[in-house]
Amino acid sequence: MFRYYFIVPLLTLSLLLSAYGGEAGSISKNQVLYLMQAGEVERGIKLYQKVVKETGKHDFSILEQMGYILINQGAQSSDEECQLLSMYGLGIAGSLEGMDLYDMGMSSRNPLIQMATIQFLSYVQDDRVEEILFKAFNSPFLVVRLEAAYALAMRKSDQVTGMIDSLMQKLPPYFHVYFPELFAMIGTPDAMGVLKRMVGAPHLDVRLAAILAAARFGRDDFLSDIRAAATHSNQAEQETCAAALGYLKDSHSIPLLKNLSKSDSINVRLAACQSLALLGDHSYREQIMESALNKNPFSISMLTHIPNSKPLLYLLLKDYNFHIRANSALVLLKKRDPSSLPTLLQMLLKDEKDLGFKPVYSLGHALMTWRVIPSCTQYAKKTQQDIPSITLALREQILQDALELPEEAFLTLARAIFSHKQNDLIPLLVRLLENLNTPEAIHLLQDESRHAGAPFIRTYCHLALYRMNVEGPHRETLYEWIDSRRDLELIRFRAMLPWTERKDANSSTFQLTPEETSRLLIEAFESLAESHDMRGIDILLTSLRSGHPKNRYALAGLLLKAIQ
Repeated sequence: MFRYYFIVPLLTLSLLLSAYGGEAGSISKNQVLYLMQAGEVERGIKLYQKVVKETGKHDFSILEQMGYILINQGAQSSDEECQLLSMYGLGIAGSLEGMDLYDMGMSSRNPLIQMATIQFLSYVQDDRVEEILFKAFNSPFLVVRLEAAYALAMRKSDQVTGMIDSLMQKLPPYFHVYFPELFAMIGTPDAMGVLKRMVGAPHLDVRLAAILAAARFGRDDFLSDIRAAATHSNQAEQETCAAALGYLKDSHSIPLLKNLSKSDSINVRLAACQSLALLGDHSYREQIMESALNKNPFSISMLTHIPNSKPLLYLLLKDYNFHIRANSALVLLKKRDPSSLPTLLQMLLKDEKDLGFKPVYSLGHALMTWRVIPSCTQYAKKTQQDIPSITLALREQILQDALELPEEAFLTLARAIFSHKQNDLIPLLVRLLENLNTPEAIHLLQDESRHAGAPFIRTYCHLALYRMNVEGPHRETLYEWIDSRRDLELIRFRAMLPWTERKDANSSTFQLTPEETSRLLIEAFESLAESHDMRGIDILLTSLRSGHPKNRYALAGLLLKAIQ
């Protein structure tokens, strides 16, 4: 499959070894590849390490071939965990040599492997990518087909409009609401033709999704259709059109928006007032603020773009209803106000209440707020919704936004997360502190690298300090931790959150992200690989030889990365 797989038979090697004793080093290297290809991984790596010890240096050509042999073996395994880890390893390596393996991954019967294949293909610049992604449309799993459609729309493929339209026509109308965004992303005349058709669809939700997609992608050629729809009697449609006219900055629609601002529906009024404010009539901000004072959750979220609204938000932060406090804190966070910190900590720190958060939309889908879900684990089981994954995505977004707060406020939040051992947030928090890279941030990482009773936190902080080249025993600590874990840890991944459930329009396709401890293991190896540290390569080889057998396929990708 790769150019590396022509291996000389062992018998021939033995004959060559006896005949040409002066080329024993070369023969040993060929024996290494033969053993690896034959599945004798431990013997092959042990022999390679013996050659390195004798010669005093690594042979990067042999290492490259060893890495690809392992990834190929994992991809061809009947074990689906091995297949997934092999795909992950190939993605880490970032190599174009594995297009055949991506093709194999797309043919898998496991939807997670297919999704991982789509993820990694999204970052590959190669003419064969689209051909493989098109094969995903034959998957029996709808989520895979939708993810492939999203990846192809991101690439603005010339051929994708017809494929996505065909997929849409095979689904019930209530699924069509996910497609307008795809056609708006593609932006070609054919795609705009389909989107135009959807604006006039008989199903209300499809029309609303099409109008919002056209507006959010700046398609002012849809203005005449949106103005016409705004005069319809349906209040959900009026709300959507009112918001869309604001997105498109349509000053010709000001009289129409003023009329909608007097609607009997509070959501229509809010959407119209927001659009009028965007068009320069700031007097309509007062209606939004009055609605927020009356604790309308949709209007609270709209205060993000209204200046001089902080006093109102401070008042709402004192409300007895945590739902009101949470949404107010999120707005203040966007305004970079540290007053939100106490409420944000309640959202970030898990306790016996097991709080979750779910996005809730208005009838016209133009307005959104976050609903607080107590006992979210039980709620998720009862409703079959992945609330924990959505909640984690929100908590991570809060943490990233908090970096824009004054440094002391962010460090206060960081100390609380460390103190409460919120391990699901530690990887991101450590990265943010690493990027902050101030004396105070470094001091906090150094303190936490000595955190008693928290080995996970200690090791992550050592990893960050090693990457930052801060003096200390950080490298040796990493070596010891990896050595102690290689027999125990099987790399596992977090639950997937498809693009239809993500709330950040700028996010990429589904991310195959390891769970906390697995992520630490991967990041530790990756840091050693990126440093091109010879000892790091030695540790990788030892882990490949005697670590968890299934981890070999992911670590093979790190080995390839280390020698690039």
